[in-house]
Amino acid sequence: MIEKEKRAQRHHFSTVKIGDEASEARQRVYQKMFWLSNDPEILALLDGGYERFEIHTASRILSEHEDEVFLNHCPKCGRLARTPKAKQCRYCGNDWHG
Repeated sequence: MIEKEKRAQRHHFSTVKIGDEASEARQRVYQKMFWLSNDPEILALLDGGYERFEIHTASRILSEHEDEVFLNHCPKCGRLARTPKAKQCRYCGNDWHG
């Protein structure tokens, strides 16, 4: 992730951790530690919710580094295997060992 994405993720995790009803003192501490952000660019990354942020970030990483990332898909059902070296599908049970 780029730095702004890391800051947006940290902001989201911190807001979840301290909750909606956090005291102003606690919020100031989190801002002082740079766990919360007031930066409009950082907050804009989270505008559509955290799931949208994750999808957008993952798509950006995959498009910028497509030659470095290997996604191991099951040859039978096409779903993503658990690891890059997996040889058995956890969804359909297909086994493609040697």
